[in-house]
Amino acid sequence: MSEQLTQGARHVAQGSGRDTGGVSELPPPLPPADPEPVAPSKRDEDWERVKELAERWFRPLADPAGWLSLLYLCVGAIASPFLFAAMIAAMGVTFGLMFIAVGFFLVVPVFALAQMFGRVERRLAELAGHQIDLRSPRSLSGAGFRAPLRALSDPIRWRSVGFVLANVVMAPIMFAIGGFPVSVVAQLLFGDGVVNGPGFSIGTGLDLGFTGILALPIAAVALGAIPRVASWMAGIKAQVGNWFIGTDRLAAAEERVSELSTQRADILDAVASERRRIERNLHDGVQQQLVAIGLDLGMAEQKIDQDPDRARELIGNARSKVQGSIGELRQLGRGLHPAILEDRGIDAALSAVVSDAPIPISVQVDPGLELSTDVGETVYFVANEAIANVLKHANARIASVHVVKVAANVRLTVHDDGVGGIDASKGTGIAGIRARVNAVDGTLTLTSPAGGPTTLIAEIPRQ
Repeated sequence: MSEQLTQGARHVAQGSGRDTGGVSELPPPLPPADPEPVAPSKRDEDWERVKELAERWFRPLADPAGWLSLLYLCVGAIASPFLFAAMIAAMGVTFGLMFIAVGFFLVVPVFALAQMFGRVERRLAELAGHQIDLRSPRSLSGAGFRAPLRALSDPIRWRSVGFVLANVVMAPIMFAIGGFPVSVVAQLLFGDGVVNGPGFSIGTGLDLGFTGILALPIAAVALGAIPRVASWMAGIKAQVGNWFIGTDRLAAAEERVSELSTQRADILDAVASERRRIERNLHDGVQQQLVAIGLDLGMAEQKIDQDPDRARELIGNARSKVQGSIGELRQLGRGLHPAILEDRGIDAALSAVVSDAPIPISVQVDPGLELSTDVGETVYFVANEAIANVLKHANARIASVHVVKVAANVRLTVHDDGVGGIDASKGTGIAGIRARVNAVDGTLTLTSPAGGPTTLIAEIPRQ
């Protein structure tokens, strides 16, 4: 029995081996196990956080706005004593000559000098990115002592004087605060230090000893604070200057409301005038044409049996009048809603307007000019009305229409070689054009000397 088991085991052992060219078949090796991810250490996380904070802190140093703010404060501090001295000298001479009445004639130049200093401050503030819209002083029209008396009673001019007097104190203080981090950095790196004691001072003094190494992080913090503090103080200085010489926001809002109310009244007048024009054109044009067509068809109906030739002639006349009515309706529809403007743009729309003109009118539009719907319609209707005025009143031989981009605006220019002499205060044509332009905060300029030529320029914001 044991011998049989032994032979069976030997047989299994021999059968399990296969002839593979002398190499026994082995199972493939297992792939190496992936290394376990190493978690970042606490030191690496802290270092990444420090780098992020440092980058955020020193990022304003690459922005020129902070350095321009520091320059604004510096120039203001240097210029303010000279402006103050010039103002005091001018006022002293003026009021010193009052007893012989000569000083009264110097009042206006003194206030003009103060206003010029205000314009200097506005330019400096713009350098730092701050906008100061100067107040508009009262008009000084009049002879004799009227102009000096009006200048003396104008609070806006006294505000300019007050700014010059206050700036001589304000500008150096604000520059001292805004430039304080610069002085700290300079003192830490190149001076004797900012903390002085008996035998001890925090600063490098160009010597990286113990106190020098201690001064480096303080200097780094102060270096990053330079643009921040300078921008902060420049903003405060610009706000104070705006309070003295800038436009009052409440007054500006009231002026804007008054302007919008005037524009609304102009628009309503223009709309009423447009309605009357459409009604007149329908009554005198299309309606009369339709009445005549009805009469022709009625007469043709009566004569169709007795006089067929005459009936055919009347029907032909009616057909011609129908075509004329269709043309007039197209003109009216073009004035109400220019479908071609939406489909093909301002160039094609203006070209369609001048296509039937009895005189040559060229149209030139900047290639690739894209206009919003409101702006495109405004340009179209202004040009349409201006061309209608040229054809009706100018007696011109040639005209041109140009639409170009000018910075953030679109400029429409309509020029003709007609008789000129247009009075913008009369008639509804120019009033309607002005209302349309004012409604989108645009500007309108009309030049029309007697004998011509006439040039109408409308500048409209593209947004």
